Parts: sequence; structure tokens; C-alpha cells
Amino acid sequence: MARGELGKEAKRKTILAAAVRVFAEKGYFGARMRDVAAAAQVADGTLYLYFDSKEDLLTAVLEEHAQAFVERARRDCARLADPRHRLHAVLERHLVSLEANRALATVFQIELRHSRKFLRRIAKGQVSQYLQLLQEIVASGVSQGIFRRELDPKVAARVIFGAVDELVTAWVLSQKPSGLKEQLAPLLEVLFYGLCGSESNEAHGKRGEP
Repeated sequence: MARGELGKEAKRKTILAAAVRVFAEKGYFGARMRDVAAAAQVADGTLYLYFDSKEDLLTAVLEEHAQAFVERARRDCARLADPRHRLHAVLERHLVSLEANRALATVFQIELRHSRKFLRRIAKGQVSQYLQLLQEIVASGVSQGIFRRELDPKVAARVIFGAVDELVTAWVLSQKPSGLKEQLAPLLEVLFYGLCGSESNEAHGKRGEP
């Protein structure tokens, strides 16, 4: 990449990072393009050379960060054979990456959800890719006999995503949040062992109770 192109890309990333901070602080609807320009230390006119609108900015934040996450998560999985280790790696990356950038977590968990348009874009795009990855992990575990054979990979993937998503949302909303990564172990314990241990499940089967 030529030096000029490198400079443009660096400035674009600076603007995106500033947009994340401004959207997290002021809210998407309360933020203005001039606020982003000031935070990025660029002229208002310069900002419009890179992004046509505030919506364009939020879309770029969503697509770039989410796409990068999915790509890295897939690389993590490619190095691991055991589906339990793969799920651990993916969820750890999810929690650690957002814990490292609370402003970005706020934008993802709160600001993006104020608009049906963005929710539809998320559902069709990056979240769909993430769910597909989780579904592949579960299906692999089922086929290897590691996860229960009666599991529906599609349902399981949504349950897993919903659980980790709720943990992040609660963390963002908390005034005194504990570490996100600290919640990985108890989350995996619930996912791997469920609400009932093997003895409880056996007793349930013998009693035939609902």
C-alpha cells in the first residue's frame, strides 16, 4: 500500500475510533458529526471525505469490528480440534475484546439496538456469521459424541449467543462492573453441564416427573 493510502487508512481508523467514543458518551441520536470530527481532531469537511453521514459511520463501526471478530474467532477455531476448546476460545475472545473497549461494547449492546434498521442489518450480517460459527461448533460436538446427540445446533447456537450477549449487556449497564473474562468459567459450566448434574438427570429419568 502506498504511503498516501496508508495515511488515509490511518485517518479513517482514527475517525472510527473517535466515533465509537462519541456514540458511547452521547448516544447515537445525541451525537453529531461535528462532535466526531472534534474528537478525531479533523475538520468537519475532512470527516465527510471519509463518511457521508452519521449512519454511514455507525455502519462502518459495526461492520469492521464485527467482521474482524468473526475472522479472528474462526482462526482460533481452526487451531483446535475439540469443540469444547473451540467454544471456550470463541467466547473468551468475545468477552475479552469487549472488556478491553467499554465504549465499543456500549455502542454494540446499547446504541445499535435503538434502530430496527441496524438490528436487521446486524441479524443478516455479522450476527448471522457468528451464529453460523457457533452452530458449526455444536454440530461438530454432536457428531463427535461430545455433546448430546439430541441437541439442535441452531437452537443451541442461539442459546449460547443469548447467554454471552446478556452477560455483556449487564456488564455495560453496571456502575461497578466486575471483569467480563471472570464470567467465562461459570458461563461455560452452565453450557457444558446444564442446570442439572448427571445424578439429578438420572433421578429425573427414573421418576418420570416433569
